[in-house]
Amino acid sequence: MKTTEDVAAELSWAQVHAFRLERHHLARRMPKKDLAKVVGDIGGAQAQLMSAAELQIAVRTDCTVADVRKALWTDKSLVKTWLMRGTLHLASAKDLPLYTAATSRRWIRLRPSWLEFMQVTEPEFWKIVDRISAALDGTPMTREELIAVVGKGKSEHVRELLRSGWGGMLKPAARNGRLCFGPNRGQSVTFVRPSDWLGSWHEVEPERALPEVARRYLRAYGPATKVDFARWWGPWPGIGNAAWSAIAGELVKVSVEGVRLDLLESDLDAVGKAKMERAVQLLPAFDPYVLGHATRDHLIERAQLAKVSRTAGWISAVVLLNGSVAGIWTHVVAKNTLRVSVEPFRRLQAAVTSEVRTRAGELARALGLEKTEVKFG
Repeated sequence: MKTTEDVAAELSWAQVHAFRLERHHLARRMPKKDLAKVVGDIGGAQAQLMSAAELQIAVRTDCTVADVRKALWTDKSLVKTWLMRGTLHLASAKDLPLYTAATSRRWIRLRPSWLEFMQVTEPEFWKIVDRISAALDGTPMTREELIAVVGKGKSEHVRELLRSGWGGMLKPAARNGRLCFGPNRGQSVTFVRPSDWLGSWHEVEPERALPEVARRYLRAYGPATKVDFARWWGPWPGIGNAAWSAIAGELVKVSVEGVRLDLLESDLDAVGKAKMERAVQLLPAFDPYVLGHATRDHLIERAQLAKVSRTAGWISAVVLLNGSVAGIWTHVVAKNTLRVSVEPFRRLQAAVTSEVRTRAGELARALGLEKTEVKFG
């Protein structure tokens, strides 16, 4: 690892990929008992597609998707709510107070344009959030049950905001720690108050929360920039600057093949010594490893980007080779068999295709399936 007067280290992308794979628990899967810790280490699993979130955890942990559901609904070591980027995530239950403190009113202001779009004033907005919190406890309520209580005496417009499938008023309530998801009741989603549902809650000072989230981000996704962090956490005005300013004394500049990035000084030795240990991975759709940065040039050849980052925000399941995307894959389940179709971006050596089959077998076991078929396009 070289150093110069301008930067603390000159690194290769191979070193950075190895470091990130290790921190994402993709170099070595963790034991099932550490399932919630793994989710915390990567800053949550994106859960707009629940089956993808379950597999995001299973590729990092020696567990099944049934284990993930048990952690979420029975053990309550995981929690489902709207978090980073305003999208649904599975998060470590222990971390939820930290995350909600970092998205509280201290850091995120309501935009006048958003209030105008929602057709509510700021005082009206907070009154509705308070009513949501007051209506909920540890007993799951469906959306319609919640609307009946919170919307009582309110306009039809307010009831429509509560009914919105995109979150409407519920998403900001979740961001402020007043609401999270409970288990489905038939085809209906339910909501609970996190402090009651989880059985414990420790308040975190907002001034401490955002800097700690930034540190955790860099431990998993570093080296990176404040722009990367803001893209990952959420594009709220000034959020990257605020986070980076708070931890400025803990950062060092590094050069990764000419690209200047920030790294926690405490991770400098680890990234310099990082070695690739598990060259091939099959990552599910919306995987955090792919979503962690503002640009993906370090991961994906520009000519192939549209196959990975698709329309309507869809992020494909990808084949990783030495930390970079080497193809995409899809799967179907039929007759107790996981059938995987791989579209490589370049010719794969026999050793790589063998590893792909091994990874597919691991996914099949996580899904409780007995057989695997892998086809390369």
